[in-house]
Amino acid sequence: MGSLMLPICLLLVYQIVLGEQVHRVTGVDSVYGVVPMCAVLSALFGSLGNSVGITTDRESHLLSRMWVLPIHRASTVVGWVIAEVVRSFIGTVIITAIGVTMGLRFHQGWPAAILFLLIPSVVVTGFTALVMAMAIRNNGRTAMTWLLGATFALAFVNPGATPIKMFPDWAQPLIRLQPISPPIETMRGLAHGGPVVAPLVATSVWAVVLLAVFIPFAMRGYRLAAEANA
Repeated sequence: MGSLMLPICLLLVYQIVLGEQVHRVTGVDSVYGVVPMCAVLSALFGSLGNSVGITTDRESHLLSRMWVLPIHRASTVVGWVIAEVVRSFIGTVIITAIGVTMGLRFHQGWPAAILFLLIPSVVVTGFTALVMAMAIRNNGRTAMTWLLGATFALAFVNPGATPIKMFPDWAQPLIRLQPISPPIETMRGLAHGGPVVAPLVATSVWAVVLLAVFIPFAMRGYRLAAEANA
């Protein structure tokens, strides 16, 4: 629930304060950018919040007990990822429902609307791998503090509330490539219209790369934490 409060507050504040200005500049209701931004942020903040549970499990020696259970040792890590995917989907449905009351409409049909709801879950798969790899370390609390700060920074430097063309020319390529911009652009295209394929590919690439890089680190950290507390 905590992962929903801040994104919902941002949704309301952005729409009330900036909605008219963005509509005047772009000709498009700002809800088509703000709702995707808040849905993605809800997914990321939820994953960050649940990192506390990973750290607590390590410190309470629960990971050691799970390590010796007669189950596949990857099942714990896979379970964490699946739980985040489900939680992210539920959060996206709630935020989208609020967006609909504020004027969000799906002009591309129901298939696009369903894919719209799934995008934050795609994003959170890779991000959860990163969170697990950092949270399960001995210095996990410190690492998560830095990751939380970086995520907050990304929350205010993306095309959700401010169109990319309004950023300085030198910053626009960086804004386009940062991890949460492609999913926001994908969701905007799915709801209102616009480019979908390129940002969807970029979103998928980010998720696959993060999974490929950090799942092995998460598994290694899980093994080391379990064996150290055995």
